[in-house]
Amino acid sequence: MYKFIRSECPEYLALCWESLTAQHRQAKENNPKHKFDWYAGFKYGTTLDILFTMYVGHCAFCDGGGIGEQSRKTIEHFKPKSLFPDLAYKWENLYPCCDQCQSQKRERFDPDLLIADDIAYQFDGYFMLDYRTGAIEPSAAVDSNHQRRAQVTIEHYGLNLPERKRGRLRELQHYQRRDKDVSQLDDFSYRYFLQDYTD
Repeated sequence: MYKFIRSECPEYLALCWESLTAQHRQAKENNPKHKFDWYAGFKYGTTLDILFTMYVGHCAFCDGGGIGEQSRKTIEHFKPKSLFPDLAYKWENLYPCCDQCQSQKRERFDPDLLIADDIAYQFDGYFMLDYRTGAIEPSAAVDSNHQRRAQVTIEHYGLNLPERKRGRLRELQHYQRRDKDVSQLDDFSYRYFLQDYTD
């Protein structure tokens, strides 16, 4: 997870998220089997674009890039809509996400989960990296509470699935071959894995 600063809520969403929430709640009361819907006022495509622009085209959880080319762009409810229906359309609960992270987390939630736009979040305050295996691990240099939060986050989003570790190592190879005069860190996936790497 790579630190970022959340932009202000789009004006159209600030004006309608509460009414969309009320509409969803009413639909659920009328029909308990009602499935969640991104109502027209939410402007799904526009909101998706704003979220991914805010995060420079990366997933807010694994920091994979190329979303839309290598995986599907989705909007993730950090606090699941099934457990927190009042936050289903709230800007601060919506994140740009790849389909892999979304399918790993599903509707699970743990209050210890980390999120990269939390003002106090710093990657190295929770995690450490293994450049030999591509793994992310809870940092041995922090207290047990921070280690637990790191482990919960790794597990919920499947951050150490074998293909993800291989992906980080491949991206490291691309990064090592980069044109240092042209390439920027944002051009690569897994920026937290690359930012402290020294050639």
